Amino acid sequence: MSILKPLSRDTLTKQAADTLRRFILAETVRPGDALPSERELSETLSVSRNIVREALTVLVAEGLIVKKPGSGIFVTDFDLASVTPPIAVSLDYDGRDLAALGEARASVELGAVELMVTRITGAQLVQLEEINRALAEKLQQNRSAVRHDIEFHTVLFEATHNPVLIDLAPLLVEYFRLSVAQSPDVIVRSPKRIADEHQRIIEGLRQRDVTATRRALLAHLDPTRSTPWSKANAE
Repeated sequence: MSILKPLSRDTLTKQAADTLRRFILAETVRPGDALPSERELSETLSVSRNIVREALTVLVAEGLIVKKPGSGIFVTDFDLASVTPPIAVSLDYDGRDLAALGEARASVELGAVELMVTRITGAQLVQLEEINRALAEKLQQNRSAVRHDIEFHTVLFEATHNPVLIDLAPLLVEYFRLSVAQSPDVIVRSPKRIADEHQRIIEGLRQRDVTATRRALLAHLDPTRSTPWSKANAE
């Protein structure tokens, strides 16, 4: 059973709607532009498709989008003044915030490096390579790779073969969900550097080199970046 308290359905729906609203208003999205599919939004926001549908229903009611069966989800020619007030998103929900989650995540992953290096199996190394290849393909297509990043780091947790650490994996989902809420542009693009940084982590693990793996992971979790997805457009 997870140590972390799960978010309520209402909270997830509100956060998904807030994130999508911010994306539409903050990005250069024009009337008539299509949004990613429900499946892609579900993967990027780390929520179920039912939650995505509920969030989209909220935006339809606000007049921001229209859903056309068989065609997709499209931005309407909305009145900006009428929807600006609700766009503020609180990144501190249920007593948690992105900075605190980021610190906790980094502390757990970096502290578990020796266990990862000594216990990771050949099959898990192959799994990491496959996930990173899929992530790189998404990046080449200028599509969000958040789901693959979550999968990559979940395997790192699992590589410790420590049930308590594995039980902390939901921490990743909450961290990435809040990261997307802060930087909603990753709904359609992700930083190119992620795949290269993952590959260096894999190489350290494959060599069973604790120092190299920790150095690569530390660079990936660089605390000087607000999130691993920030400044995506500049990279």
